[in-house]
Amino acid sequence: MLFTSGSSPHSHLAQSVFEFFNTKYSVESDVEVFHTDLTEDNAFGFTEIDGDEQFIQIHDDLTEEDYITTLLHELVHVVQNENGQFDDEERENEAYSLESVLFNQFTAAN
Repeated sequence: MLFTSGSSPHSHLAQSVFEFFNTKYSVESDVEVFHTDLTEDNAFGFTEIDGDEQFIQIHDDLTEEDYITTLLHELVHVVQNENGQFDDEERENEAYSLESVLFNQFTAAN
């Protein structure tokens, strides 16, 4: 199940991106997407495990394309966490390689 908090001009896309992602990968965790200012962190997004939930922080001032791409990237990390894949280099390589493929598939379907 997806929960959202905070605000972003693109937060309305979170549910459709999540539903699309679930057609490709099965997300077992509850996921919260928190829209927040990550300027000081110099990042577009982060994913962390928070008990039984996975918590995604996503920068609240992204373009629509960057928002969708970042959320897809972070959702790949959610599945990696569920699968016990914790090697940082492997995780990032996989997430970066999948984000553009998934973005293209998402935009073609919507």
